[in-house]
Amino acid sequence: MVVVGALLLGLSACVDPYEPKLTLTAEVLVVDGVLTDIAEKQTVKIGRSRVFNRNFASTVAVRGAQVEVLVNGTPGIKLNESIVTPGTYELPEGFRGQAGSRYQLRFQLPDGKHYESSVETMPTGPKIGKVYDAFDSQGIANAERTRFTPANLIYIDTQDPADERNFYQWRWTLWEQQVYCASCQRGIFISTNDLTGDGNCRTDNTLPVNNFFDYDCISPCWDIIRGVELNLFADVYGNGRPLTGRLVAKIPLYHRQPALVEIRQYALTPGAYRYFKLFEDQTQNTGGLADTPPSPIVGNVRSLDVSSENVVGYFSASSVSGVRYWLDRRNTSGTGIGLLLTLFGHAPNPEPATPFPLRPPPARCVPSDTRTPIKPEGWR
Repeated sequence: MVVVGALLLGLSACVDPYEPKLTLTAEVLVVDGVLTDIAEKQTVKIGRSRVFNRNFASTVAVRGAQVEVLVNGTPGIKLNESIVTPGTYELPEGFRGQAGSRYQLRFQLPDGKHYESSVETMPTGPKIGKVYDAFDSQGIANAERTRFTPANLIYIDTQDPADERNFYQWRWTLWEQQVYCASCQRGIFISTNDLTGDGNCRTDNTLPVNNFFDYDCISPCWDIIRGVELNLFADVYGNGRPLTGRLVAKIPLYHRQPALVEIRQYALTPGAYRYFKLFEDQTQNTGGLADTPPSPIVGNVRSLDVSSENVVGYFSASSVSGVRYWLDRRNTSGTGIGLLLTLFGHAPNPEPATPFPLRPPPARCVPSDTRTPIKPEGWR
């Protein structure tokens, strides 16, 4: 994963990835995690990133750190490193943050250096009141506004609490049912287990180099797509007022089949809001999310040994309101831009069927961060 610099939301347990490019040549320590009050695994990730130019960066997970989270100043809760994902440190199963509680991250690297975050108090946030959508045939534009993608625009209503400052961020996760579970470039899929769909691609030099064959899923399968847009709001001009018609997601029309989208509303701490807003302002000044911000944005984690060391990322705590919304796409028009084409860069091309030998075989839905064989909660 390419990570450096300003907004490293993808390193947290509950927030999705945006990975900016910075013109740096030195290594930077990257630390990120967001504790939430949702019943799901809570993690903190630690890595070292280096950007060599606009187009190339490398990130190495930091393994073997001693990591703890202090709750209300009490002795720390130890985090254990994931056996699956190096550099990811997990809080105990069942841990959930609580609004009003104070959290601080402390850790020691294998080289003996010590770090700690600022103390973050989890704010209380309102619930999402209503979710609804509208179709726009030109819903998503490229940076030059010369190309448009049809999309369902997702809106929410909520009530901002009175007599307090509130800071928000909205994020979305989409589940789209996928019918192809394997793709072989210049090759064919060879099954090693006809019951499970396990197998691998075998090169066939008689095929063109750019030929792809795609293979049906042996069982239901869903691709997981996460939004990367920043969507921040402070109630400085609308304290205590209803927040209606807030655009929180633009879901591309991949096809006409229904899909499931989860909208999450994060109640941010003031420090987290300032951090993300500074990054948003920098990217607006440079033209877009993919452009190079003028400088790295240092977060709230500091070295206790080298005061001049810049540490990138932000450790925070956020109460979350989440709603899963069934996107039936009955209001759409057109055929869509193609799920396989958009995600994997080629249009579907199933291997031609033959009776002797019986081909093609189906393939297994291999679980990952972007794919699951488990029916999502809320799927109809």
